[in-house]
Amino acid sequence: MVRWFRLTQNQYFGFFALGLFFFALQELPYIVMPFLSLRTNPLMEMQDKSAILNVIEKVFGVSCIVVMLFLVRGDATWFSLGTRKEILCFIAAMLAIAGYFIGWIFYFHGFQSFPLILCCLVALPPIYYSFIGLWRGNYVLAALGGMFLAAHIANVWNNLK
Repeated sequence: MVRWFRLTQNQYFGFFALGLFFFALQELPYIVMPFLSLRTNPLMEMQDKSAILNVIEKVFGVSCIVVMLFLVRGDATWFSLGTRKEILCFIAAMLAIAGYFIGWIFYFHGFQSFPLILCCLVALPPIYYSFIGLWRGNYVLAALGGMFLAAHIANVWNNLK
């Protein structure tokens, strides 16, 4: 982990390289999707009904990635499961991404119901980022993940209903 300069007492502008892996992991279904022939694809065919909601969602989503990659705690190591909190938050993040992948498997096999999309494909990525933030002691990321969750659900709900 790289720390370039101090922002607050224990937060640095730096680079968390493992964050690239966590981001790529979340993007994996979108990387695979072009190679699949789906009969219907409501997520990719979805039209934005509210420009404001769309912008808010995108700002929080991109902010999660930027903060995960570039805001690092001063005493953080590259990978740590040294405390009970770190273990529980890391497990919760991995369960969120596992649920997300299970949701995508159903989606790719044609089960594309609104509850599946909302619960698995929309809600779980922000929860994943929030738990990564809690695991890393990056409470800005955890809070942004919560805001991204609300905006992501509101925007997709508005677009698909």
